[in-house]
Amino acid sequence: MFAMHSLVPLRFLVAFVLLITFSSGTNGQTHPPTLTAAGRVAWEASANPVRQGIPGQVPFWNEHAKRFVYAPAFDFKSVPNADHYRFELVSDAAKTPFHFDAAEPFADLGSIWTQVPVGEFTLTVTGIAKDGTALGVAGKRSAYRAAPFNGPYHEPPVLPLDESASLALRKLLHKDYVNYWLHHREPDPEYVLYQYPSKIHGALVIGAVTQARLTTGSEEARRSTELARVIADYMLQIRFPAGSKWQHHVPTYHGPHIKKVKKKHMRLANHLTTMGVDAGNAFLEVYELTGDDKYLLAATQIAETYRTTQNEQGAWPLLVRFKDGESVSELISIPTAVVNYIDRLQRDYQVEGLEEVKQRALDYVMENPVKSFNWQGQFEDIVPRAPYVNQSREQACELAMYLLRNKENQELAEELIRFAEDQFVIWEKPLPRERKNPGFSSANWITPSVQEQYVFWNPVGRSAAVMIETYWQAYESTGDTMYRLKAESLANTFPAVQQVHDGDYPTFFTPYPKMNFWLNSVVFPAKVLMELEDKKATLNPSHEQPGR
Repeated sequence: MFAMHSLVPLRFLVAFVLLITFSSGTNGQTHPPTLTAAGRVAWEASANPVRQGIPGQVPFWNEHAKRFVYAPAFDFKSVPNADHYRFELVSDAAKTPFHFDAAEPFADLGSIWTQVPVGEFTLTVTGIAKDGTALGVAGKRSAYRAAPFNGPYHEPPVLPLDESASLALRKLLHKDYVNYWLHHREPDPEYVLYQYPSKIHGALVIGAVTQARLTTGSEEARRSTELARVIADYMLQIRFPAGSKWQHHVPTYHGPHIKKVKKKHMRLANHLTTMGVDAGNAFLEVYELTGDDKYLLAATQIAETYRTTQNEQGAWPLLVRFKDGESVSELISIPTAVVNYIDRLQRDYQVEGLEEVKQRALDYVMENPVKSFNWQGQFEDIVPRAPYVNQSREQACELAMYLLRNKENQELAEELIRFAEDQFVIWEKPLPRERKNPGFSSANWITPSVQEQYVFWNPVGRSAAVMIETYWQAYESTGDTMYRLKAESLANTFPAVQQVHDGDYPTFFTPYPKMNFWLNSVVFPAKVLMELEDKKATLNPSHEQPGR
């Protein structure tokens, strides 16, 4: 019942939409005059809500959302004695208000949404008696009508995607704080973000492996292979010791800088349990490159620790003390990364004995965040928030990719992708936001881009790469041309951003330099773009379904 709104209208309308032009709305407004063929499809599809709440049946997840690509519905309460409800939407970009009546105060805005222009709006819902008397306001809400896809964007890209990826990795892997590894066999103490070894060391390993593959047979490949080994070996050395509850996992926090951090959850004794996946995937990558069994053993030992620490619900506490496993937070992890990690071990390496662990974790996800739609941000440097306060697209995309790859519940997978796009993908015209640092002001962002989470509302490169991977998995699974165009548009933005940053992939999609530089926002996009270029070379046009 939760996905009942997500697919049926789109599947049957697209072919028709492609043949028609847009008509005027009830207030004299027209659809944007410069829509592409794909843009017309996307604009019409935006009338289709994402997981519409129903009081007492389906939770409302969007209380803290500030913008919507797809028609929203809000948790407005009934007015006593009301016969029906009058909806009035006032848009800053429209000449006159939009109106419609509905039987319930929580009806979605789909009937007028394609007429509402991009921009800020205020919605007021009033209870109306049978005789037409206004009885009182059921609810009022201001938000931003975000722009649907109107691509393809940055087509053709200014560099082929694999060349762009190799250039970005070459720039990264020759920076001083990376060269330090080759000279000292340990992280540069001056690069503060090395305080997150599972994430950052693991990312650097994957970056070195990716570059070795992109430059096979060269001195760059030899150097990159050595670098991957050096960092992976250091990760092996600093793992939690045997006998500790979270043995074999690489620490979430490490080094002297953590002692200076004011956030209480960021302590050397603590471990964000999902971080084991970051280190495990790094070990698998270097194993594939070198064939050295010690890295495969390390990766499987991480999974074994997940097996011995899984709780009765099928998940894991989000933050624990690594020695005894005691929880440091009330929050439970959303273990989609663990599900995908175990799935990779089973599929690619024939690791046995983990099926029950994976299934129980998947069952937990299906019974909890899938039903509540509470896709809370779970990051090592962000203080946990109450339900729905800090939504993110990370785990929703991870689950969507798992379902599509394994041909399970495609309808749910596509609904999750629409949620991620609805809340976090900026195709163009971002929600206005002014900051002292002009790089954080939305008017200066390079689009398309993807936001990370509600409380860190910025266009992050790694977040864009996650959406590319998700859209492409959806394209491969469904043949829907729109998914391909969306994946390629986000991918093509990387060379465009790179062009104004002297070859680097900056963390934020903005032309402004000297902002925070998270190297995982270089590595993951580079790996995704390398793989995407290979996949594009083997496209089969007969696979596509442009009329979905």
